[in-house]
Amino acid sequence: MEYVTNLMDVSVDPGEWGRQREDEGWHVLSVADHFYTDHRPFPHVWVAVTAIASATSRVKVTTSFVNNLLRSPVEVAQAALLLHKVSSGRFELGLGAGWAQGEVVDAGMEYPIPRDRAGMYIEAVQIVRSLLTEGTCSFEGSYYSVDTKNLGPLGDQSPLLIGSVGGPRTIREVTPFLDRVEIKASSASTRGGRLDMEVLADVTDSHLLSMIEKVRNIRPGIKLGMFVLCNAGTDQFTKGIEAKMGDGLYSRFFGSPEKVADGLGWLAEQGISRAQLSPFDDTSLDRLAPHLL
Repeated sequence: MEYVTNLMDVSVDPGEWGRQREDEGWHVLSVADHFYTDHRPFPHVWVAVTAIASATSRVKVTTSFVNNLLRSPVEVAQAALLLHKVSSGRFELGLGAGWAQGEVVDAGMEYPIPRDRAGMYIEAVQIVRSLLTEGTCSFEGSYYSVDTKNLGPLGDQSPLLIGSVGGPRTIREVTPFLDRVEIKASSASTRGGRLDMEVLADVTDSHLLSMIEKVRNIRPGIKLGMFVLCNAGTDQFTKGIEAKMGDGLYSRFFGSPEKVADGLGWLAEQGISRAQLSPFDDTSLDRLAPHLL
């Protein structure tokens, strides 16, 4: 199992953070793409991931995930191609549909309904796939009209494309274009534009297993990851979330570090080879590290 640790703190230097996490032995370093959420501002995705790539030499670097509501797919591909070169082939592009309504509306942009967010994402993935491999794309869809003639730098290998799928439609229409599928079992909990903890608590093991089966039916050998909301600790805050999760899937990922590590081990048994860790409390990563690395 590969473990991804995600930079979500604007108060730290991304390069220093990257060097520290590389020395600790994390397998992949990532940056989330938000302006801000209800409880924190976020570092700019391209600035931060470039600083991390420049400051490290061994660890893989990715985005989790570039927000399709905020970025042009052409810009996304352009940035990914150069980052792949700057990082000596260590960069992997994670591209997501976007879900947080508040930051989009506050920035003066339109927040699409779920059907249109999925449709935009499906088309963007196809555009980015073409640009990463060919440097060109001529595409006419319901949401994008693109005729990009010359993008680069193109190398012997293009950056891997990772997509986040959360429902039958995106599984069916996005999976064929990806190098790795990130299963977002929690997608229903953000469908309304913000995280709903009650809906998250209702997500079951069987829901995840069904999603894995659907992906495998389309691409039997594709590598699988999972975006894991979690928190490791014995403090009252973590215990409170643990209690809310009941006996659902996400109950595995809240509680003592030992319990969360066991839950991540269970994911590996189901065929998940990479876990993107997204803790509510960043110090969870320090508590988890001795059990994972």
